[in-house]
Order: sequence, then C-alpha cells, then structure tokens
Amino acid sequence: MTFCRFSPSYQSKNQTVIDNVFITDFLPKAPDLCVKAYILGLSKCGNADDSENNLKYFAETLKVCEEDVISLFKYWEDEGLVQVLSTDPIEVRYLPISSSGGNIKKFKIDKYRDFNIQAQELLGERMIMPNEFAEFYNLIERYHIAENALLAIIKYCVDCKGFNISPNYILTVAKDWEREGYRTLEQVQEKIEELGVVDDKMSMILSAIGAKRRIQIEDKELLNKWLKVFGFDLNVILYIVKMIKTRGRKIDVNVLDNHLTKYFEMKLMAIPEIENYENEKENLYNVAVAINKELGVYYEDLTKEIDTYVVPWVNMGFDLETLKMVADNCFKSSIRTLEGYHDKVVKLFKLGIVNIHSYMQYLADKLAIDEKIKKVLTTLNFSRNVNNIDRGFYSTWTGDWGFGDDVILYGAELSRDKANAMQYLNKILSNWNSQGVKTMDKAKNTSIDIPHEDSFVKHNYTKEQITSLINNLDEVEV
Repeated sequence: MTFCRFSPSYQSKNQTVIDNVFITDFLPKAPDLCVKAYILGLSKCGNADDSENNLKYFAETLKVCEEDVISLFKYWEDEGLVQVLSTDPIEVRYLPISSSGGNIKKFKIDKYRDFNIQAQELLGERMIMPNEFAEFYNLIERYHIAENALLAIIKYCVDCKGFNISPNYILTVAKDWEREGYRTLEQVQEKIEELGVVDDKMSMILSAIGAKRRIQIEDKELLNKWLKVFGFDLNVILYIVKMIKTRGRKIDVNVLDNHLTKYFEMKLMAIPEIENYENEKENLYNVAVAINKELGVYYEDLTKEIDTYVVPWVNMGFDLETLKMVADNCFKSSIRTLEGYHDKVVKLFKLGIVNIHSYMQYLADKLAIDEKIKKVLTTLNFSRNVNNIDRGFYSTWTGDWGFGDDVILYGAELSRDKANAMQYLNKILSNWNSQGVKTMDKAKNTSIDIPHEDSFVKHNYTKEQITSLINNLDEVEV
C-alpha cells in the first residue's frame, strides 16, 4: 500500500508545490523534523508508485526510527494538514490547506474545561462560540502560549475594550504579543505592567487632544513607539498636540502619530527644532516654489520636495537668494531636475559656498578662468565660446602640468596656423612638460618639433605588461 498520497481534492503535480499558508502559518511553529517529514512526503505524493515512497525510506532519510516517522505525521494530523489512514501498513493522505490555516483541530472535551469556564467568566454574557474556543486552543498548542497567560491577555483586553470585545481582537493581540516573545504568565504580566505605566501619560495626551474615551491597547502601543522607539519626550508630544490644535487642524492619535513619525524621520526631536520647522514652513514652501520656477518644473504637492530637499538645503545654511541664483544657472546649463540641482547644491556646500557673496566670488573666479581660456582660443584663431572641454584642458595645463598663462599663450601662438591648432597646442605643452620646460625662457629656447611616430623606439610588450600599465592609470586622478 502506498505510504503518502494526495486526497482527491489535492491535485497531483509534476513538481513539489508548497502552499504559502503552510510557510507563513505552520512552518514557523513546527519542529524541524516535522517540517522535513511533511515536505518529503509532499514530494512523494505526486508519484504513488515511487519505490522510495515507503516507511523504511522515510526513516532512513530522516535518520529516525519508523515509529518516530509515524509520530511526525501524527503531528500534522493534529494540525489538520494530513490524515493518517492506517499505521500498519502506514498510509498518509495529504489534505488541502485552507486560507484559515487548515482544518480546526479537534480537542478532547475535558482538556480545557477549566480554561473554558474562566474565559467565559472574563467575557461576561457574551457567549464564546465553539470555533472561537478552538482558536484559543490553537494559540495554546500551536503558538505555545500558556493557558494562564492567555487568560491574562483576555482579561486585559476586556479591561481595555469592555465585554463587547470580539474574540478575534483578543486573538490578534495574543499573536502580536507572542511574536514579541510574551508566552508565559510572567512575561504577559510584565507586558501588561509595562503598558500600565503609560496609562497616566496616555491619559494626559488624550485629554490634551480632547478625546473623552477609555484608553485602548492601540493607544498604549502607539505611546510606546513614540517614547521608546522614536525617543520623544512627553512634553514634546504634548507641545505638538497643542501646536496642531492652535492651527485649527483636526487631531486624533493617528494624526499625532503621522506628525511624530515625520519629525522623527527628519531628526527633529526637540521643541525648538520643531517650532522652527513649523514657523519656517511657509518660507520653505516659498523656497520650493521659487526653485521650481527657476528650474522650470512643477509639482502640485510640494510636501515631499520640502522634506527631501528644501529642509536639507536650508539646514546647510543656504538662503533663498543664493538658491534661486544657483537654480537659474542650472537652468541655463540644461540642469532642470531637482536631483541634478541638489547635486550642485551639495558640491557648493562642500566648497563652503552657502551665501550670495561666496557664490558670486565663486562665479567671478570661474569667469576669470574663462577669460584666460578665451585669450587662448583667440590666439588660436577660434571664434567660439569656452566649453567644458576647453576648461578641462586648461585645468590640466595649469593644475597638473604647472604651466603659467604666458607659456600657454606662447604655445598657442606657435599652434595657430596648424590644421588642428588645439591638438597641436596639447602636443607642444605635453612635450615641454615631459622635458621639464616650465618658463618662457626655456620654452623659447626649446625645439617645438613634435616627435614623429617613426622616431619612437619600438618595444615588444607582453600582454601582462600592457595590462599592468593600463591598470596603473587608475591611480591618476582625473
């Protein structure tokens, strides 16, 4: 008789398909060997005639005795994922996994008698249905939450929400706490005590908001996030509540949470920082509008732009006048996106240029260099504007090679009548640089003959030598 096979409602496939519900709801809580046995059996279900689809093969593969293999599948039978139709000979039928996590496990009537009585007393007249009891049992057996711990959670939820609370709500809270590691009575009491400490603080916040209701578990979880995860002081939270109300805006705990999350992400943790940000918001809005106008872009909602770009620019020390001028220059240079503009602003900041005076000086210095380059172009008989290629050449001539403007202009005079004047100028200066010629006197007394290809000494280099030479170029700063 076949060991493992699909039930008629479980379609056989050529590949082994594992249901996502198994991965999310069953696998995390199951013992390792049980998971291995389930997947191994699942792989054999598609081929009932497989010679390895037998108890001996499973025992040898899993390195356990045959009795233990049966116990592993009994575990999954309790979980509602398989049926052990026979143990001698062994026959296991795999069942489809429903989105609710499989069939509700059947429990012995007397096993949870005391738990049933106490849970029903805690929920008052609201009768707990059999399927709801089954979900509670599931928490105890699959999630390993102690009975007394689960009763403590039920009581806490009722105290917070009242007798009309839904068992599904209790189940959600219990699962959330279990994920945080609260499974025993002592651990649950510690969690409740921790949440109880925040009651007075949350009462103050709800009172400031104007909410006349009892504190909910969600309120406490939010306050824990604000105080412990974000690190806000209670006085800061109360200030934010007052600020929102003063500006005539609607407020509840969710609106407050949105504000605190935004301030946390922007690293605004103290009242003066938040106060300054809010007071500057109109100015920040005007900055965004002005920058966008200069760049030629438009966004209906500027909130993200202000938080992502404008606030950092202002924090760097830039004023509106400087930012507008930089934007205008970017537009004229065909830089017309916020990302491209932001790169320019960051580079200026690194150069220590954050105000209009330093920026104007920066531009003046750049224009002065362009004027020098323009003289070179005029000497070469070029009647065009200076471009970035020219600036790159000039930077190499003066910065890397160390030539003065007089030597460069002299080289330009010698190159003006050549077919490719700029190319010839680069060759002259390169030749002088290799010979250590840096002054006018030496330049005038040095031959300007450009070495011809035939004059070079021929070398036969190996592939490894060529690779090494090319790699050494990485050390040259460009």
